[in-house]
Amino acid sequence: MNRSRRRAVFLRNVRKPWHPRACVRREVTLRVDYATAQGRLGLGLVRNLSLQGMYIENASRQVVPEVAPGDLLTVAFVLPSGRPCKLPVVVVHGNRHGWGVRFREGHPQALANLTSYWTSLEREAPSGKDLDYPRST
Repeated sequence: MNRSRRRAVFLRNVRKPWHPRACVRREVTLRVDYATAQGRLGLGLVRNLSLQGMYIENASRQVVPEVAPGDLLTVAFVLPSGRPCKLPVVVVHGNRHGWGVRFREGHPQALANLTSYWTSLEREAPSGKDLDYPRST
């Protein structure tokens, strides 16, 4: 393989996220309250959102409930439209700064509110403003 071909393959692989995503993420800032399965409460900020999940940044300066991959949480947040969303999620990854979570099946109205908000983000955002790397075809 010649040098330019190797470089092209390398650059294409560097742009790929470390795991596949079914949905594009959009940058947002929303307050989110969450509860662990043990009933401990916490406060965070949603930093990015997709129809598949979200990244929650720890917003509390106090002791934060221990959250690890595989843990089930309930998140509650209010969308800019004023519509509430309360959804069950599972933690996919995390550290002391925040957690990536994936949505589980929730109340149909909460899912409809989330879908409506997502649609408005899609209309507003230019095509290059997503947080995922371009995928090669």
